[in-house]
Amino acid sequence: MLIKSPALLKLATCLILALPAYGIAVEGRWTEGFGQGDLEYFIDKQGMRLHIACPTEEGNANAFSSVTLQRQSDNTEVDPFTITVNGIKVTGPVEANSRVGTDNFQVVFEGVRKGDAVVKFGKKTVVFPKANAASVLPKPANGMRCNLM
Repeated sequence: MLIKSPALLKLATCLILALPAYGIAVEGRWTEGFGQGDLEYFIDKQGMRLHIACPTEEGNANAFSSVTLQRQSDNTEVDPFTITVNGIKVTGPVEANSRVGTDNFQVVFEGVRKGDAVVKFGKKTVVFPKANAASVLPKPANGMRCNLM
C-alpha cells in the first residue's frame, strides 16, 4: 500500500516513531534500546522481563545503572528476586548507587554475557538464556558507558 496523502504519511510516520523500542523484543533474545541518551538491555521469557538500565553521562548523569525484573503483563517490578549468573547469586533489584550495588551490577552485566541467568522470585524460577548477549551487551572493558558509583 502506497500512502499518497502527505497528511496520512506524516501521521503514519509519527505513529511508527511513537512505538516503544521494547515492543519489538523477541522472546529469549537480548535486545538493546536507546532513548534520551540512556541505554537499556532486556530479555523476555515466560511473561517476565530482565531489564538492565544503563543511564549515561550524555543522557541522565545523575541516575545510576540498575537491574530489575518486571512482569510484562502490567510492567510492575518484582521485588525481591535473586539472580544467579556463573555461580554467583545476587539479590535484586540492583542499583549501582553504592560500592556493593556497583559490584553486583557488574557481576550481573558481565555474567549474562557469559552464561544463562537463573532468576527466582516467590516460588517461580525463570532461566534467561545467554543467547545473543555477547553481541548485544558491550564488553565492560570496551566502552560500557553505564553510570556507576
